[in-house]
Amino acid sequence: MKKTGLFLIIAVIQFLTVSLLNAKTIEDSRIKMLNGEYAKILDFNSDGPMIINFWTTW
Repeated sequence: MKKTGLFLIIAVIQFLTVSLLNAKTIEDSRIKMLNGEYAKILDFNSDGPMIINFWTTW
């Protein structure tokens, strides 16, 4: 059990390290808002990470 736990911890740390090193920035593109206006994605960007949730409205 200890070997499995140690393996999982090492695997998670390695995965997180690789994903942080490969982090990319988003392009400055426009998105259409629900009210019909356009906004730049980078206008919403701050110093920290940004989560973009793609949702559909029918």
